[in-house]
Amino acid sequence: MPVNKKNIVLMFPGQGSQYLHMGSSFLSANNKYMHYFDIASIAAGKNIIDIIEDNNGMGELLNNTRYSQIAIYTLSCALNDYLLEEKIIKPDKVYVATGHSLGDYSALYACGAYSFKEGAELVCFRSRAMAETAEKNGKEMAMAAVIGLYPADIEKVLKSFKGKVYMANINDSLQTVISGYAGDIIEASEALKKEGAKKVITLKVNIASHCPLMKQSSEMLEKYLTENFKNFNDFKINFFSSTEAVEIGTGQLKNTLTGQLLNPVRWKDSIEKIIYGFDCNFGNGNSEKMVFIEIGPQKVLSGLVKRIISDKNPEDFEIFNTDSIEEIERIYS
Repeated sequence: MPVNKKNIVLMFPGQGSQYLHMGSSFLSANNKYMHYFDIASIAAGKNIIDIIEDNNGMGELLNNTRYSQIAIYTLSCALNDYLLEEKIIKPDKVYVATGHSLGDYSALYACGAYSFKEGAELVCFRSRAMAETAEKNGKEMAMAAVIGLYPADIEKVLKSFKGKVYMANINDSLQTVISGYAGDIIEASEALKKEGAKKVITLKVNIASHCPLMKQSSEMLEKYLTENFKNFNDFKINFFSSTEAVEIGTGQLKNTLTGQLLNPVRWKDSIEKIIYGFDCNFGNGNSEKMVFIEIGPQKVLSGLVKRIISDKNPEDFEIFNTDSIEEIERIYS
């Protein structure tokens, strides 16, 4: 893996990437990282490892917003620190860190904005605020991934659902996530299929993130940040917001995190802008490959990046994930 310049992009996944037994092989081989889960369990008020393993259940708690977010954050941060401590990643080689929704919080930990404990408490507050907003509303909320339809076509269909269903994540040209009340999501899904969507998949979440339905959560988060984060630590590496699709500094962070709950994730735009910025800084066609490393459970972001760069020279990129020991070992080679 070439490391002569700042050529590494760290990517951190969001809610929906959780699954039972995630990180088990990593933690079995690297038991010292269990203390991250001890800290997270105190913040969450429940044993996070028990929730992830859930040998007697179907992962109901793991798919609950209150626990899925802290579980993903904890595993992502533990993996990040493992990669640093093993010198698989060197901070001075990282071009930028970014996250998908919740993944922003893991990315900000990697950037040095706060300690792991501070981040764990922040993530737990955020997830509780989101869950409470959904529960107090009295109507079930949902999110769904629309596959095989361009964002502009989705936008046209959603005009009939104005104020009810929103575009929440624009992941690539043919994958967009929508948010809203569950009943409206079902109706919109049928309308989108009639418009030509190949499929519409309900996500493993019980909230409607990145839309105005999270207004109460955003206000609660703003109050928490004001009371608990007078200042964030200076970034050790650059942070790229995937909702604003721009690199931001610590002074903008409170507005970014509160606004994130209300605005769509612009993943496709963000990755394209990161690549464009890299080319501008280091010269298009330079010999240095861009290296994307997804840090956390699953390979969702890696797959999205592969599709986003499909019209570019594959020789210019390397894409890795950390979903298993075998995948981590690939980064060494």
